[in-house]
Amino acid sequence: MTFKSKDVRFNGDVPAAADGELTLLGVTRPLTLSISKVVCAQHPFFKKEDCGAEITGILKRSDFGMNKYIPAVGDEVTLRIQVESLKDQADAVR
Repeated sequence: MTFKSKDVRFNGDVPAAADGELTLLGVTRPLTLSISKVVCAQHPFFKKEDCGAEITGILKRSDFGMNKYIPAVGDEVTLRIQVESLKDQADAVR
């Protein structure tokens, strides 16, 4: 499974959604991921900016060829992803 973002939408300076393409089992479909609960602060150990967020998206497994046991097993899948990242000083905008 891979997700390739084509566009990130912001609410002010905070990311709010990422539009892109999800590839699963060789099938590629458009998907929008919602980004929420973005929090940034200095990491207490590394002394670098540390940001975390929750990312969610909804897909239908049948869109990717996974039709087995539908409707006994639900078709809709909710992705819930938690991310954390440390800012590398080499990546800082100069």
